Amino acid sequence: MIRLISVMLPILLLLSCSRQEHKPTDLVTFPLKGEIVGIDTIKHRLMISHEEIPNYMDAMTMPFKVKNLDLLTSVHIGDTIEGVLAVSRTESWLETLTVTGKGEAPSAQLTEGTILARMFKEGEPLPVLELTNQDGKKVYLNNFKGKALALTFIYTRCPLPDFCILMSNHFAKIQKALRNDKSLDGKWHLFSVSFDPKFDTPKVLKEYGRSYKADFATWDFVTGDQATIMKLTDGFGLSLSDDEGGLIAHNLRTAVLDKEGNLVKVINGNEWKPEEVVEAMKNVIHE
Repeated sequence: MIRLISVMLPILLLLSCSRQEHKPTDLVTFPLKGEIVGIDTIKHRLMISHEEIPNYMDAMTMPFKVKNLDLLTSVHIGDTIEGVLAVSRTESWLETLTVTGKGEAPSAQLTEGTILARMFKEGEPLPVLELTNQDGKKVYLNNFKGKALALTFIYTRCPLPDFCILMSNHFAKIQKALRNDKSLDGKWHLFSVSFDPKFDTPKVLKEYGRSYKADFATWDFVTGDQATIMKLTDGFGLSLSDDEGGLIAHNLRTAVLDKEGNLVKVINGNEWKPEEVVEAMKNVIHE
């Protein structure tokens, strides 16, 4: 028996090491085909109108992160491309890109910020709009005067980890940081605004909020009728377009409001940290 154990132990250890070496990672890749419709050399993004990505995403137009900056200079608007989309738990990016058909070189590369004009102005209040939260209750932002507010835009079916999922993860961290400072109790509130009211009913929003361990006493998940949502999204320069399968191509906006309901700060995109919003809200509270 001792001899058998001494023989089997190295074999078991070898098998164990072999399994560890072949342990799957969280990174998955998908083939991508489409057409370049925008190039942002500042934020390192390519806007691509892409075909369906089987088992992952319907056809739509959306921005993709580029880590290899050589890819930005190798394409022009109108180029048809094939590539590989890499997706981890926390981000997605274009791993490779090959031009399969040449388009015309643009006279100027317009960034998202130069294309979209923001209607809401910093230092001014937002319009009074009726929203509905995860409990089916009517919510008005101007009813929260006296508190620092932060809001971001999401829709619950968004599949990319560095879009709506990232915004919700960021707000979960913001909520935790603010709750841990007991001197701030009762002085702040968070809002996640869904721009997909047909699907994101109060029940859906409540389940979504629970998945991020939201405390609904300080974090509301809201939506509204289509006209109300359009006023908000247009006012923040949020670009939305319908795609196949009911998904929505969109950009990102996050905002902080002061205790009087005035717009203090608007953050474009996803390249911000929760600490930035926490600091902005604390500054508002202590004013």
